[in-house]
Amino acid sequence: MKQLFVILAAGALTATASAGWIDAILNVPAFPDRLCYNSVNDKVYCLCYEAESVAVIDCASNVVVRSLALDDSPEDLCYNPTRNKVYCAADTILWVFDGASDAVITSFRFRPGAHWALCYNSQNDRVYYSYGELSGPDSVCVVDGESNAIIARIQAGGWYHMLGYHKPSNKVYCTENSNTVTVIDGAGDSVVASVPVGGMPDQICSNPQDNKVYCANDSDNGTVTVIDGASNAVLATDPIGSMILDLCYDSVDDRVFCLAESGFSVIDGASNHVVGTVPVDSAPFACCYCSRPDRVLSLCPNSSRVTVIDAKRLSVDTSLDVGLRPAYGCYNPKDDKAYTANSYGSTVSVLNASTDIGIEECRPAVAAVSRASATIMEGVLFLPEASGWWSQAASLLDATGRRVMELHSGANDVRALAPGVYFVRKQGSRSQGFEDSSVNKVVITR
Repeated sequence: MKQLFVILAAGALTATASAGWIDAILNVPAFPDRLCYNSVNDKVYCLCYEAESVAVIDCASNVVVRSLALDDSPEDLCYNPTRNKVYCAADTILWVFDGASDAVITSFRFRPGAHWALCYNSQNDRVYYSYGELSGPDSVCVVDGESNAIIARIQAGGWYHMLGYHKPSNKVYCTENSNTVTVIDGAGDSVVASVPVGGMPDQICSNPQDNKVYCANDSDNGTVTVIDGASNAVLATDPIGSMILDLCYDSVDDRVFCLAESGFSVIDGASNHVVGTVPVDSAPFACCYCSRPDRVLSLCPNSSRVTVIDAKRLSVDTSLDVGLRPAYGCYNPKDDKAYTANSYGSTVSVLNASTDIGIEECRPAVAAVSRASATIMEGVLFLPEASGWWSQAASLLDATGRRVMELHSGANDVRALAPGVYFVRKQGSRSQGFEDSSVNKVVITR
């Protein structure tokens, strides 16, 4: 069966001065990625994929207080505020940390496979962990927050991807490769519905005010399916027009910000209609909502910048230089700070989320460098030979940042991969203005 691969080239590198916005830039172990906030002890946890560790940041002092060594590459984090516990998932292990001491409480081992996501059910004090084993179907594992015991394993037959918890209806939503969203009852931990959505469903976002759930569909030129939280019925499908990268909910203005390659499309929570668009810096990847200043951050790895959006006015406040390739962010409402994990700079930037808008000095943008592209024929990914900017070393990452295979110059057989969004990460040349590596996006459809 033929597979279609679309390679999206990285944009030019640009930079601006960011005085007043950046509170600190902290050094962390290699390849910082996902972040989560511990609201009880005012700490931020940052998983460091290549270093196989988790960095712990004290928010009051802006100091990395410890690095938790692991024996596998971590891929996702989740915080349980009821029990003050942090959950960290890898391909074969799920760790549970005490939020006060950061000590490991327990861990669970799984057969080799693929981890996808974590989410927390606050009503029943449970954590859900989606994973796939090479020798069996994908499952959702349910961990009791109090006892730390696995109390259920849920299967629906497809390849699971992202998870999201919706508190008003006490349900967990799980996107599948079969173009459906599996709905799990949070009390009984059983599948109660399978909702048909668009092609290649990915991100899930909860709107508790209107009791709605949003699913981003990566194919069909990008659409968002709006699901009724009570009935599981599809209420609307909003066309976006380009690949969707992330979703976040604006609780102050009752809007959903949909980050796509073309910028933000903003969906009104009451009417389900797109009510505005906001441009961002080139090649965005993720977004983060900051409630106190009512701002949305767009993280743009290829330009090493963060675009700051005024959520009420739907306008750009500023664009910040934060560090090399910011990939993920999180918000600390207690201290009104935002954190960006700068993957290829091995740093975490601490932003003052409510900084007043001022005039920033801009340094000239670095000119884009013409790059050779990967090419695809008959399900084989071809990489060009080594050159001044491309080395023999490259990796293929899935949408969560997990390395799924090593690549080499020439032909790479990728026909066994599931349809979805992937990234080719390759080493770069410092002599041409690129630091350690660059990333191209790959979309696989069948």
